[in-house]
Amino acid sequence: AVEDDSAERLKKVIAMKKKAEAGDPEAMCHLSEWYFGMNGLHRDMKQAYVWCSRAADLNSVRGMAFKGFQLYYGSGVDKDEVTAAALLGFAAGRDSAFACYILGTQSYEGTRGLPKDHKLAKYWLRKALDLFDGEDNGDGLSQKDFEECKV
Repeated sequence: AVEDDSAERLKKVIAMKKKAEAGDPEAMCHLSEWYFGMNGLHRDMKQAYVWCSRAADLNSVRGMAFKGFQLYYGSGVDKDEVTAAALLGFAAGRDSAFACYILGTQSYEGTRGLPKDHKLAKYWLRKALDLFDGEDNGDGLSQKDFEECKV
């Protein structure tokens, strides 16, 4: 399922999958992102959900944030806004910039089962910005996300 069939990329995917299958939650999160459409894998939302869910089950904050995101939008799984909000809240409480950002934007818009609450939105978005290190390092955020934010 590799778009670029270079031997180097294929080796990287095989090595990461081997780590994930051995129980490494970070490797699971990488696979989830890659199946979400990054790093040359064919987009497979069901596999993206499988891997972030496995990482979340191992108490990976990043896995919980990604799983919550996919549940919010029904990406590769049936939509479940209640469980999504719980996972994102837990991940945000454990300093996931991505989870804070998602809660902030959803609170600002009043979507995905959250009431419109600009005060709460500002809290979560400020926390996300404080946690964000300015790099797109696999946490699901980039500088562009904050530049486009209107809160």
